[in-house]
Amino acid sequence: MNPEMNLSAGNGRQTVIPLTFAQSYHYPVCFTRDLFHINNQTLMEALGAETRSGAPKTLVFMDDGLIDPSSGLLSRITLWFEHYKDIFHLVRDPEIFPGGEGVKNSWDHVHRATRIMNDSGMDRHGLILALGGGALLDMAGFASAIFHRGIRLIRIPTTTLAQNDAGIGVKNGINQYGRKNCIGTFYLPAAVINDFDFLKTLSFDHFIGGVAEAFKIALIRDSDFFSFLENHSALLKQRDQHAIEETIERCAALHLEHIAGSGDAFETGSSRPLDYGHWSAHKIEMLSGFSLGHGQAVSIGIALDSVYAWHRALISRTELDRILTALIRCGLPVWSPYLERRDGAGRLEIENGLEEFRQHLGGRLTFTMPAGIGQACELHEMDFDRVREGISFLKNLGSVSGASDREAVKPV
Repeated sequence: MNPEMNLSAGNGRQTVIPLTFAQSYHYPVCFTRDLFHINNQTLMEALGAETRSGAPKTLVFMDDGLIDPSSGLLSRITLWFEHYKDIFHLVRDPEIFPGGEGVKNSWDHVHRATRIMNDSGMDRHGLILALGGGALLDMAGFASAIFHRGIRLIRIPTTTLAQNDAGIGVKNGINQYGRKNCIGTFYLPAAVINDFDFLKTLSFDHFIGGVAEAFKIALIRDSDFFSFLENHSALLKQRDQHAIEETIERCAALHLEHIAGSGDAFETGSSRPLDYGHWSAHKIEMLSGFSLGHGQAVSIGIALDSVYAWHRALISRTELDRILTALIRCGLPVWSPYLERRDGAGRLEIENGLEEFRQHLGGRLTFTMPAGIGQACELHEMDFDRVREGISFLKNLGSVSGASDREAVKPV
């Protein structure tokens, strides 16, 4: 603690004791297969010594999208915890919650989750295992953060998007007041465990949607990674196992590098450096009533921002064509009619979304753009005439977004 400082305050005396302290955080992000096979000990290894002081009370919150009777997942989870009952005390059967954005759209599921924690006698040494897609992880993480001011959380992401981004970071929350993630906390997990086997059960949209986040971070952080995505775009669309696993691991590593090294993991400033393409994505996702997946919305947002970056001479036309072509060849969209949706006053809804983005951060509008593929810069003003031109540009691509993988984006 710094020594006290005496400051004059009018005719009196004011004492200020400045406080500065550092807190070290640690959590492993693990990659495995068949997590609940009786011989798989990834969970114990991830928690290390934390599991050796007695069997902590444990709850499992699951996404209902995982409940397929033919998979036997519930039975395998129950048998796994029975086998390791000296290490984990599963206090009740896994609790099932709705998957998808609906689980975040009210307080109801947060209240239910905290009620279950309370009824189960959970204390701050307990464990919550959140098993599902990014929305379920957000809700469960928020509930874990606010009950007893924080119960240890283990995230087990089961979608591409959650494994390479949403499930490994430090944020959680729910949607309120017509805004995505309006209420939430920064809360770090005790561990994150990615089981690649869960990806085999995903629909194509859920499988490929998460790849948009890989494009996002590659475009502003790693040109070699973008080249990998570009060169493997057709394989990713074909759900090639090796291509998607390398994509997830490299994407996760870049996100974690930012969290650990940015100096602003909890976003106290006016910038969200990893939200390239997100200011419009969040808005069109909301406008669609979440019928448009987050990954698909991000892909459209990346396309729009990439056209804007080209208009601002931040990237070349060749680089723009490479970006749009790679997204399309993966099976990701670059256009949505929601880009043209207007409010009652005739204003483009995504223009309202830009102001909501600024308000969420506070302070000066700050958004990230590529400065060439693999490098980033920050802008503080957006020329919405250019944005409108970008919307027209993407609309005019028309059939290209549904064209065969052999076709490249043609100049419009």
